[in-house]
Amino acid sequence: MGYIIFGLVIVIVVILLFHYANKINKKKKLEEIQRIWGNPKNEPFNFDYISIYGDLVKDARFHRLTRQTIEDIDFFDLFRFIDRTTSKVGQQFLYKKLLEPIDNHTNPSEKLVTLFTSNKELRENIQFVLQKLNNNGAYFISSLLKEKLLEKPKWFNLLIIDLIIVIALLLLSLKFPTLLIILVIPVTVNMYLHYWNKSNAFQFFRSFPQLNNLINVSSVMISKGELFYDKKVEDDVKKLKTFQQKLNLISFNHEGGIKSELSQIANYLSELVKATLLIEVFALYRMTKELESKKSSIRTLFEYIGNIDSAISVASLRAGEVKTCTPSLIQSSKEIHGKGIYHPLIEGCIKNDISVKNKSILITGSNMSGKSTFLRTLIINSILAQTIYTCFADSFTSPILRQFSSIRIDDNLFDGKSYYFQEVNIISSFLEQVDRSHQNLFVLDEVFKGTNTIERIASAKAILSYLNRRENIVVVSTHDIELAEMLGQEFELFHFTETVKKDELVFDYSIKSGQIKTRNAIKILESANYPPDIIHEARQISSTLGEE
Repeated sequence: MGYIIFGLVIVIVVILLFHYANKINKKKKLEEIQRIWGNPKNEPFNFDYISIYGDLVKDARFHRLTRQTIEDIDFFDLFRFIDRTTSKVGQQFLYKKLLEPIDNHTNPSEKLVTLFTSNKELRENIQFVLQKLNNNGAYFISSLLKEKLLEKPKWFNLLIIDLIIVIALLLLSLKFPTLLIILVIPVTVNMYLHYWNKSNAFQFFRSFPQLNNLINVSSVMISKGELFYDKKVEDDVKKLKTFQQKLNLISFNHEGGIKSELSQIANYLSELVKATLLIEVFALYRMTKELESKKSSIRTLFEYIGNIDSAISVASLRAGEVKTCTPSLIQSSKEIHGKGIYHPLIEGCIKNDISVKNKSILITGSNMSGKSTFLRTLIINSILAQTIYTCFADSFTSPILRQFSSIRIDDNLFDGKSYYFQEVNIISSFLEQVDRSHQNLFVLDEVFKGTNTIERIASAKAILSYLNRRENIVVVSTHDIELAEMLGQEFELFHFTETVKKDELVFDYSIKSGQIKTRNAIKILESANYPPDIIHEARQISSTLGEE
């Protein structure tokens, strides 16, 4: 009797210790959630994994950023700053979301964002649940959305005959034990097939267990209140229950690899039965076929959880130290207004105001004065206004736009394309958009700066006037004051300036209305201690050209 009591005491102590350890672990996770709220992540970003969903599912109905625009706005650095998601599913969903501005005038997720901002306890509870999908394996759930998951070998149907033979020999061996000798042959073949199949299963060792987690997390989430309940999600959870049942037939470990099944006798016996009857082989092909027919259900759950997590991310971004605002998206019109807009990736970035109506924008100024940064600032805020409905500004007003840019173009030596030819192709793609039904934002930095002055100005004028047709908004920077004079009726003129003080350049990075009046290129050479003879000759030539 004493041994029984002692044993019960040990069991109770172990349970209490386990409960205490679990409580401590939960407390640490909660503290971590609270610590990072409102702050960017301090962790590595694997964009090969993060981009899987966005690369696989390309069905943007309104717009998807071009490769050039992604490069121009430093998209990957921007994403690192904006991403405050808890799960890998949410991170992939947010990545795709930022690539695809939409044409809704109001944020479909604003109620969730508001809820997570005001209800800290609920938000932290949901983040705690979402952490179950923070394993790197969760990146591969989206790979299950591929058209074909696993191709059956041509000889697969022969396995049914193989299975019939094995079962028949097993049953007959009860009466004729000598048949066990013959049974060795098909069992040996099946053992080989069983372990051959492990290589097929390996490609799913991350996605299958994490899909199981996604189903469970979705099931929990729809019970969190009216705002989270979705009948379609509930139905799709039920549809995927059969997948969860079959999952138990295939061995995966918690780290994502296949278990060392020969390490224990029980596991060995289990493997022997599975191999003899080809249970895992048939289960794997049945599961992949089932998932191929239920891709819409997987995507529903993926987007359901992704939307919740991205709403938490937006709430966290707005709760941070950086100044943000909710944009005002107006009906189609040729106007854009920004007050206190700034670039989120530049520490201490100078805020600027811009306001135009019925015209586009032409900006002049010298190198390093802030033109390119302002172009990026404007297009970034335009994109964010139509993706996460959060801008880095005091206020931002804009119609629904498709954003296109040509800011950073490099010679592609591997493709044998020059800078000029690259730019010709990019701008040609802009021209194709001009007369379509949607309204566009075209952002360009120094049109055709790789060619001679006369042809550059002539071509740029014709192209910019063409892009400016209808209600399209063009924002362009240039060094060519002549171009500003030609486009004065179509474009509102702005400029950036710098001053030379004590042989040093001083930039204020503030945009100013009107056309630039000063030219400081030669002064910059002088401040860089170029020889006096060069400075003198340059001024003489400049004076002569200016008179012409």
